[in-house]
Amino acid sequence: MATIGQIAAELGISKSTVSRALRGLPGVSQDLIDEVKAVAERMGYVPSAAAAGLTTGRNYAVGVVVPALTRWFYSEVVSGVDRALAAAGYDVVLYDMDRNHDVGTRAFARSLLRKRVDALIVVATVFTEHELAEFDALEMPVIAVGPSAPQFRTIGVDDHAIMAAAMEHMLGLGHRQLGYVGGYDEESLSLASAADREHTFMKTALAAGALVQPEWMLAGGYKQGAAMRATRELFSRDSWPTGLVCASDEMAMGAICAIHAAGKRVPEDVSVIGIDGHEYGADYELTTMAQNPQAQGEWAARQVVAEIEGATPVQEFEPAPFTLIQRGSTAAPGR
Repeated sequence: MATIGQIAAELGISKSTVSRALRGLPGVSQDLIDEVKAVAERMGYVPSAAAAGLTTGRNYAVGVVVPALTRWFYSEVVSGVDRALAAAGYDVVLYDMDRNHDVGTRAFARSLLRKRVDALIVVATVFTEHELAEFDALEMPVIAVGPSAPQFRTIGVDDHAIMAAAMEHMLGLGHRQLGYVGGYDEESLSLASAADREHTFMKTALAAGALVQPEWMLAGGYKQGAAMRATRELFSRDSWPTGLVCASDEMAMGAICAIHAAGKRVPEDVSVIGIDGHEYGADYELTTMAQNPQAQGEWAARQVVAEIEGATPVQEFEPAPFTLIQRGSTAAPGR
């Protein structure tokens, strides 16, 4: 059975163009529509729901809500969603919930969503009570990706488990003087995830008898610049930990920059571990607990498409996998 991708390769056009042609959407010439349909018939293509849009009343589009497009995790999830939806013949309708504007101005309304999309994927976004009421009134699949969202079914890593694994690595190397770089990401407002990671850090450190001074608990805001400033302040004091556990790779990279600026060495003077598997982590020789946000986006996209097309909804997802990538930023304590 031929796929949209095979038809696209045969004609030398994009999969999205094939999808639009099969659905008879505006923006595709009638000649190209006829050519695509002829090739599809010759190759034995069996139309999916996407090819029958005009008769089913569906939009064959999925809304993706993100707090901002400028951050690595969010853009990786969107990339995965787009890849999976294109393969299924669906389009992405992107809603960028820009946190730099007043919440009341955010372009989000139930009537708009109902006219344009058949399902929603929410990426690391927290909503107002009014917006949650809008979601409750929607009669469509909604799945969140990233930090656990109690209002939605969520695909993402277990925050407790991933932090516990990072701590296991540091404790296993012999570190018993540990600092933490965490805080609160105002852009995504993911308080629960940040709190879970910090709680697990403290619980695991105390259980191992590790020393954690209050001044070693740093607020990095889940951003490289903020983490760099907070870590620079740490080295203006008389004592510092042998290891820093960072709740995200962006903060870990900022911490490494601050350590070098203070004339210290990584990992000889201070070991650093992060969480996420950021694409720039290798450039910093960063040890990290890596997850795969693109795969999480693909997972969510495949699931909402299945539910749009009649599959029984999955009520709860298994946690997304993660793995330790050990690089040069961690070693046994050097002092």
